[in-house]
Amino acid sequence: MTRSVLSVQPSVPVAKAAAILAKRGFTALPVTDEAGDLVGIVTEADLIGNRFPVSEQAAEAAAANGPGATVGEVMTAPVVGVSHDTDVSVVAREMLTGRRRSLPIVDGNRLVGVVTRRDIVRALARTDEEVAADVRAKLGVIGGLSRWSVQVGNGEVVLVDRYREASDRAVAQALVESVPGVITVSVLAAPATV
Repeated sequence: MTRSVLSVQPSVPVAKAAAILAKRGFTALPVTDEAGDLVGIVTEADLIGNRFPVSEQAAEAAAANGPGATVGEVMTAPVVGVSHDTDVSVVAREMLTGRRRSLPIVDGNRLVGVVTRRDIVRALARTDEEVAADVRAKLGVIGGLSRWSVQVGNGEVVLVDRYREASDRAVAQALVESVPGVITVSVLAAPATV
């Protein structure tokens, strides 16, 4: 996820939004109000459709009123945003089913980031060894390698708690789920020894 997000307000001229997309190589810009709350998104398709309407109704509206002059007139709203703690598999499915190239990340209504298809591909491209190293580093705060056994295969992480205490397992799972490249996490208790 990109945390330093460039966004625009609804009052921004369409030409300025188009220039930002073209200059930065973005496919979409989140649209926020003055408080930083997500109110919409303006995409390449929104901007192109504003100038070259494809439906008869849109063409009639453009002929009567002219094309939209501000982002607020052409943006897609309401917009789908996902919580900052949403599992990457849910984000990926939302992108695929909605045919979106990016999704705004929100905390409540406040825009806190954007995740793109490229972010997901980058995470998927990490090796199991890279993922395992990051997982071990994260687990250092709750017992480290003396407590946890870590196995990683194709982004699927299996943690074995050698202390056989359930108290920190939910914390461990949440920490590990935040590691780029992790697809799923299973937390198990070590088998009892006799």
